[in-house]
Amino acid sequence: MKNSILTLAFATTLIFTSCVDRKTSDNGEVEIKSQSEQVTPEDMYQTSGKEDAENPEDLTEINSAKKVINDYFDALSRGETAEAYEEMSQTSDRGTSSEFAEKHSNIETVTLSFTEDPKVTSGAEGTDVKMPLRYTIKTKQGNTETYNGSVMVVKKNKEDADYKIQGMTMTREDS
Repeated sequence: MKNSILTLAFATTLIFTSCVDRKTSDNGEVEIKSQSEQVTPEDMYQTSGKEDAENPEDLTEINSAKKVINDYFDALSRGETAEAYEEMSQTSDRGTSSEFAEKHSNIETVTLSFTEDPKVTSGAEGTDVKMPLRYTIKTKQGNTETYNGSVMVVKKNKEDADYKIQGMTMTREDS
């Protein structure tokens, strides 16, 4: 895969260089300026432009955590509170499944957006991802409630462990 990307980049550079640096003299002859530019493997990876770009392992963890959060809010939007309940860690403050269902029974739709860069922390017990986000709930009565804060998603260091939502620190915005 890397070799094909490097080959493609080299071919693109050659074509671009030959087309851009071509000049025609007064007598109609084409002059090509040679331009030496070395492409390194680091140049091949697209980054966000930040100096401290996430490492690939962290990006994998972040994407896994985002999936759990998206699944949770998607289940709430569909009225599948049992499914959303299962996305929560057993050690979270989710309560019983009936309490959870009653608390979230008024939700019609949820709109979610991730707001800032998440923070990944790996330790002896597992991996934690603190995911800043903002979401808006439309209730069955047509009201909207917007919350801003972060969700802590955790995964234990076990072979078959999945990420689960440990807790949410959210503040309701004034509307």
